[in-house]
Amino acid sequence: MLILNVAPNPDGLFSDECVQGLHAFHAALSKIFGTDLAAGKKATACNVRGNDPAFGADKALDGDANTYWATDDGVTNATLLVDLGGEKEFNVIRLEEMISLGQRVQQYKVDAFLGADHWVEISSGTTIGYRKLDRFPKVTASKVRLTILAARACPTIKSFGVHLDTVSPAESFAPENALKEIKRGTRAVHPAGTGN
Repeated sequence: MLILNVAPNPDGLFSDECVQGLHAFHAALSKIFGTDLAAGKKATACNVRGNDPAFGADKALDGDANTYWATDDGVTNATLLVDLGGEKEFNVIRLEEMISLGQRVQQYKVDAFLGADHWVEISSGTTIGYRKLDRFPKVTASKVRLTILAARACPTIKSFGVHLDTVSPAESFAPENALKEIKRGTRAVHPAGTGN
């Protein structure tokens, strides 16, 4: 859920300033997420549920909200490899589980292929849920690999996206800033996990 906290004035209208801000916000989101470098690319997985193409790796890249990549029951550690079709620059990974089947992923990591059989971890986390955005300093890579390290049940990945954010300030992607959150009841930014 995204709460924008835009209140109408006493006449029940939004101020011109608020409307301009909302348009700018929409433009920024469109610029960041308008191009998915992984969309429609070749994907492979170490395991596919029942070897059924309906649950194949490509389902995480097809843009269809009703399809997903899934592993066999009992397989809770798995990899999804995406070939970007050449060197691409990016700094955001978008992950989505098929949340109607439950939040399953407990731990994951994402690696980028920098050539010469050299993989580098670019992000990691615990839960994914409906949608998770991981930010990190820009990398240029030809392949990206999602590794599910632990899950409560077989993972169901609805979407895996690769994006380049040129809108946000560069310091937003520094590792010490990428996981910060807004403390409840304030506008102050605090490191994740430091309390409410």
